[in-house]
Amino acid sequence: MIVTKIITAICSVLFLSVGADKFLFFLEPPCSMMTSIHPLVWKGIGVLQIAAGFLIWSTKFRKYVAGFFAVFMIVFSIIHLINNTYDIGGSAFMAVLLGFLAWDPGFLKGKKNEIK
Repeated sequence: MIVTKIITAICSVLFLSVGADKFLFFLEPPCSMMTSIHPLVWKGIGVLQIAAGFLIWSTKFRKYVAGFFAVFMIVFSIIHLINNTYDIGGSAFMAVLLGFLAWDPGFLKGKKNEIK
């Protein structure tokens, strides 16, 4: 359970910072795809990422948010590679973490402390 909370916290902070960057432009270097995506779509993605940063804490929505954005991050990583831009480290990292949250393997649940 603690591993789930740690991964959730990391993803939440990344969602909030990357989403806010769509409006405040504080991350350096900026995303190389920024100029090729319509500004309204860019800001819409930012709103979705900020919302995900909060919704991922809800156990009711966590799997949906994680599943959707794991696919989202993989798709945008592929788009970056097709366009010969390689600033995909953050999205690839998040795709893996979100994949773990969506899949929810046993190591995320932790061991039960039972004495027999």
